[in-house]
Amino acid sequence: MLVKRNACSSNDCRAPSITTLDGSDLEYVDNYKNLGVWLDCKLSFQSHIKHLQSKIKSRIGFLFRNKASFTHAAKHTLVKLTILPILDFGDVIDKKGSNTLLSKLDAVYHSAIRFVTKAPYTTHHCDLYALVGWLSLHICRQTHWLQSLLGKVPPYLSSLVTIATPTRSTSSSRYISLVTHHTGNMVQFQTQRKTDQHREKG
Repeated sequence: MLVKRNACSSNDCRAPSITTLDGSDLEYVDNYKNLGVWLDCKLSFQSHIKHLQSKIKSRIGFLFRNKASFTHAAKHTLVKLTILPILDFGDVIDKKGSNTLLSKLDAVYHSAIRFVTKAPYTTHHCDLYALVGWLSLHICRQTHWLQSLLGKVPPYLSSLVTIATPTRSTSSSRYISLVTHHTGNMVQFQTQRKTDQHREKG
C-alpha cells in the first residue's frame, strides 16, 4: 500500500501501478495508519491530529456528562489514564505539525484540565497548568524528543546529560535546559520554544 504523492485524478498524471512478486498491485491511498500514526502524502499529520482530537473530544464529552459521579481525585486519575496517554503517544512525530494543527490538541488538553479543576473557560492556559501541576504539550513534546535523542547515544554520553524543564509554563519560560556536567563544571544549553500569538493566547 502506497500513499499518493498528489491529488491529481486525471489519466495523464495517474501514478503508475506497482506489482509485487506475487502478482498483486499495490493500492494507492490518501492516508495510511501505521503503528497508531496516520500518515498523509504531505506528512502534514493533519489526519493524525484530527483523529486524536476526535478521540479525545469523545472521551472528554463522556467525562463531562458524568462529572457529578466523580470526586476531584477520581477526575484527576481518569484524565491521566484516559486522555494524557493519547496525547503522549507519537508526540515526537506529530510535533512537526503546524501550530494551527497543534493548537487543536492544546484546546482539548485545556478542556481536560477544566474538567479536573472546574476552572472557567476564560482561565489562561498558564493558570490551568499550574492548577494541576502539568506542563504544556509543547514542552512535553520537546522533552520526549530530547529523551529519544539521548536514547540513541552511548551510555557514557547520555549519563552526562540531564533534562530540566520549567515547573510553570509562562510566556517567559520558553526554554528547555540541557545541563551537562563536564570536568566539574556545569554548562547549560537551551532550546528556544517556538510560539505564536495564537498559542500564547491558549
